[in-house]
Amino acid sequence: MEFPTIPLHNNTSELAMREKVIQRKIRGYFRSLEGAMASDIFLGLMSTCRKIGISFGEYLKDRFYNRHELPPLGDLIWMA
Repeated sequence: MEFPTIPLHNNTSELAMREKVIQRKIRGYFRSLEGAMASDIFLGLMSTCRKIGISFGEYLKDRFYNRHELPPLGDLIWMA
């Protein structure tokens, strides 16, 4: 109980994989290795944004339109 931010269960990795499993069930397959890799990257970014409390859509807009109003995710992770 010294560290209340650490969950009392070890399901964190299972919960992180849930999104990937759901996507696999919906799509069934990918047409190419590049498509599978792109999906993994986007799901990873989405999960990271969710964990540090920022909007994935706002993060993507910030990067696509070169606004750079949000710091890099690596910097945000260290601040969280």
